[in-house]
Amino acid sequence: MRQLNVLLSVLISVALAVFVMEIGLRVAGFGFPETLNHFDPDTGWSKNPGAKVHSKTRDYDVVLEINQLGLRDDPMASPAKTEDNVFRVLFLGDSFTLGSTVDREDLFVDQLERWWRAEERRAETINAGTEGWSTDQEARWFEVHGAAYQPDVVLLATYENDLYWCGQTDYFGKSKPRYAADGTLEARELPETAPTHGLKKSAILRFLGALLGPRGGGPFSFTPEGGDKSILAEFGALLVKQPDFMADAEARAKGSLIALKRAVDAAGAKLVIVPIPSHAAVDEDFAADFGESTLGLPREAWDPERPVETYIRFADELGVPYVDVRNALRARIADGERLYHRVDWHLNPAGNRALASVLHDRLDDPALGVFPSGHLARTKQPLPTVPHEGGAPTWLYVYLVLWVLLSALYAANYRDEPLWRVPLQVGGLLAMIFTIVIVGGGLLRQLPPSIAMAAGWIFVLAILGFVLYKLGRRVGTIAELISAFTRRGHWYLMPLLVILLTIGSLLVVAASSPFVAPFIYTLF
Repeated sequence: MRQLNVLLSVLISVALAVFVMEIGLRVAGFGFPETLNHFDPDTGWSKNPGAKVHSKTRDYDVVLEINQLGLRDDPMASPAKTEDNVFRVLFLGDSFTLGSTVDREDLFVDQLERWWRAEERRAETINAGTEGWSTDQEARWFEVHGAAYQPDVVLLATYENDLYWCGQTDYFGKSKPRYAADGTLEARELPETAPTHGLKKSAILRFLGALLGPRGGGPFSFTPEGGDKSILAEFGALLVKQPDFMADAEARAKGSLIALKRAVDAAGAKLVIVPIPSHAAVDEDFAADFGESTLGLPREAWDPERPVETYIRFADELGVPYVDVRNALRARIADGERLYHRVDWHLNPAGNRALASVLHDRLDDPALGVFPSGHLARTKQPLPTVPHEGGAPTWLYVYLVLWVLLSALYAANYRDEPLWRVPLQVGGLLAMIFTIVIVGGGLLRQLPPSIAMAAGWIFVLAILGFVLYKLGRRVGTIAELISAFTRRGHWYLMPLLVILLTIGSLLVVAASSPFVAPFIYTLF
């Protein structure tokens, strides 16, 4: 029985440590966003009609709302057009098209629709983008549902990882369709897969993934020739010397385009391909960091533009018009604009605005033949300003709530303190903390992701080292107490012991240092 109690003490101590770390990482933005998707027998997964998910990371804070038809779009009673003589552009793609990291007001799909309407065109957009989809799933969705939306143009936005995943029958364990090189759909029933749950939503696992990078083991990884570490297999599309599995994957990606073009032609619409370049494809500084930190390969061994060139080659071979946005994005980056999120690889609001500008001008080009004469702009207008909702930033509300609450607690506990001085002291204390956190976070976001991660670790380790230094010999006393309670099997007292020791340690450090005291006292 004694051994069992000791084991329980150890397990509870570990569980408390994991719980605290999980909560802390979620607050820091490492929590997994809830999934929008559910199983779909045709595409493997699709967006759940009526879903509403709040997605927040260190890079963005957005709410994704899905309408009755399973689209991130305005409410729609049916797929069919509701007005006569409306020119409809249907967008297919993955998370870039869905806009999983930006508000709808910032998404290039919605920006284009606002722009066309400002120019007095009878034009509208339909957003069928879905996170994680590759070209085969987009083709399959259109085969099943596309004609019902009566599109005049279907704009397919591809991304570099589409090439690899077109060769697979599942995406990290989720089943998906696949086409042969001639555009024939493989005849097989997709097994139902459950949505992500359990440990897969752990912020600790996500943090470790960000720390270790997209590398290492598993059925979807490999070690490239000349490399010294395992990387995601989807990065095979970037390599100058292609791995063997990419030949089949690229053939199937082209087969997916053949199937999509056939379905689009049957619907009486026009297909246009827009290969969205990765950050590395348009920013050489980022490419240098990506090649070293993620791929572990010299610059001459990989080419970030290769996936874009591959889709352009497919478009030429199939006679499909395309829009190449690379030069326009490079020019904006050269002018100092930041178009991609710092940590996340998607386009930020400025990047979506840049993409909307390029597409607007190119889709009007008569050589592309997208807009008929009756739907050209009646009045020349600039891209409309994004109508963001007004209001104060979130941190200000947090500051005010803490100011009122802490001032009231301070005044209630220290009645000898002049009442007029209480809000000034508390407000100044909070102002200093908020300034350090906001300014420090802003400075970290200016650094490349790998350097920012290292700087964050240095800061955390420095704080922990400072705390241990200030505790001094008390660290030994704390270890002896925990060890004694563990050996005696007092597992039921472990949560209380950990809480008391933590609070006591923080108060000791606060009393010994005016630098960290404001932060610690704010916790209480």
